[in-house]
Amino acid sequence: MRKNQFVNGSKKIICFDLEGPLSPQDHALKVMKLIPGGEKIFEVISRYDDLLTLEGKEGYEPGDTLKLIFPILVSHKICEKNLTAASRRAELVFGAKKLISWLQKNKWKVYIISTSYQQHALSIAERLKVLKENVYCTKFPLNSFLEKFFYGKTKFPWLALIYEAEKVIVRELWEENLDSGEKDQKLKDFLDEFFWKKLPETELWSTFDSIKVMGGAAKAEALGEIAKQNKTGLKALVAVGDSITDFKMLKAVNEAGGLAIVFNGNKYALPYGTVGIASANAMDLKKILNAWSEGEREAVKSAIEKMSSKKNVHWLLAKTRDELAEILKIHQRFRKIVRKSAAKLG
Repeated sequence: MRKNQFVNGSKKIICFDLEGPLSPQDHALKVMKLIPGGEKIFEVISRYDDLLTLEGKEGYEPGDTLKLIFPILVSHKICEKNLTAASRRAELVFGAKKLISWLQKNKWKVYIISTSYQQHALSIAERLKVLKENVYCTKFPLNSFLEKFFYGKTKFPWLALIYEAEKVIVRELWEENLDSGEKDQKLKDFLDEFFWKKLPETELWSTFDSIKVMGGAAKAEALGEIAKQNKTGLKALVAVGDSITDFKMLKAVNEAGGLAIVFNGNKYALPYGTVGIASANAMDLKKILNAWSEGEREAVKSAIEKMSSKKNVHWLLAKTRDELAEILKIHQRFRKIVRKSAAKLG
């Protein structure tokens, strides 16, 4: 293959997931910590998100956790100021700012495709100097929601339903190791009843139902829009992700012949990557991206083969289940280092 022969000409286009590859913080988790018991509630709902995704619930996409916590945020009058403040305190992954700067200096087009609420995604993008128009994220006008449900009203019959659900989640459904699956059935039965039978009977439902999260299939659709804007195909794209919300995006790019990079990935993302990189430094992507721009997959595979001393970079295609399991252990170790408490979330 000749150098730089991409679909419809030479392209250097990279699309990052935000939480994981660029910023270690789970923004929604940080916001939920403002609520009593909020961290436990978020972990249970995040586990529920995994279960619904694996079940293949019709109309449900990975990452809809950010939709599921909407009634709780509203009931505690969490506002956009809170979302912005939580984002302002968010750290960046070591080397992320330097990597983005290097990419831009080398004529790469940089995009962010994030499940995160717009208040967080745009804040991090600004700090990284990524163009606002290159950010795809979840629109979440929380202040207008609060005004809709509270302004000029004195009775809120739905509050009791939500507060009671919170008590059950914290006291009966949460446990330290939710990933063990021991409480999955009880958790799912209760939250199925709450979200899909009781909540539709409240005035919150129409707004809840209208929220569109940038996760799962929406991320893959965003890739298609980006490719179309650049008059190319998915084969010319690089996608970087780490979790269950990214697997459809990674899969789409990988199957098209592009480069799907799993950076400190979990078990939901790793099987869908072309390359796996486990590291505490985002600049470790540089050598792989250089190789891609020079000769696509062939050059990337060759570059990895020359990294015999680098135990944290792997060519993932054609790996067996056992081989992926061993690679996952390495990713889990770095994921805990980089993402800390957010590492255990799907």
